[in-house]
Amino acid sequence: MNEIRTAYLNWTPSAGNQKEGLPVWIFYIVLCAGLLLLFLAFLHNKDLRNKINNIFLVPRKRFMKFWLELALRRVEEKENRLLIQLGQQGAAHWPELKDRSEARPEINSLIEQGEQLKEASPGDVLCQLEPHYTALGLIIDRIRPRSDALAKYYLQIDEARRKIQDLKKELENI
Repeated sequence: MNEIRTAYLNWTPSAGNQKEGLPVWIFYIVLCAGLLLLFLAFLHNKDLRNKINNIFLVPRKRFMKFWLELALRRVEEKENRLLIQLGQQGAAHWPELKDRSEARPEINSLIEQGEQLKEASPGDVLCQLEPHYTALGLIIDRIRPRSDALAKYYLQIDEARRKIQDLKKELENI
């Protein structure tokens, strides 16, 4: 075993005899110069920059689209809740608003249907009346009778609709 080791050591050149070839520091200078040229090419070539940016931009766009869709769903749900609340308040304040309304027949029929549903099934009335309150809220929002009790709902619905429009525009731009 010692013979093999000594033969191997005699065969390999020692560090002191390694004067031939280029010095190691030249390799590092050439490597740095190559990296510098690559960096300058990257700065100069707009297509290359765009390709590299697009590689990282795709996951970011997906993430932004996901969050914008989630925010849009939340705002639409908020608008629906506000329309239901507006319909409930409109039904409660309907005797005061009867004389000022252009959509009196539609609202009267919806209020009568709601009362019939309340009488027919006393359990879980709110779930059954949600479509009626939503329709009532849409009608009241369309005609917008002047009432202090309903004014706060008008403002909140308008704000929710502006947010929905903004979010839809952002989704189109992505």
